[in-house]
Amino acid sequence: MADSKPRSGPAVYRIRVRGCLDPQQSGRFEGLSISESPGDGSGPETILVGRLLDQADLAGVLATLFDLRLPVIAVECLADG
Repeated sequence: MADSKPRSGPAVYRIRVRGCLDPQQSGRFEGLSISESPGDGSGPETILVGRLLDQADLAGVLATLFDLRLPVIAVECLADG
């Protein structure tokens, strides 16, 4: 069952997107580790993992992914703080 408690502080997230991130764009995700995966048969995926300061920081990452036209597959909170 998903935790429905809102998060307001720092947390570690894993964000999976469809497609490959251009290495020249990786600077836009400073502080996040970036890796690639062959995906589930629908094409390659990029996985970003790292600590974000708050929901505004997460929203900024998601907006950047949207600007790069990388569809978000999943966002997981791995740990608080």
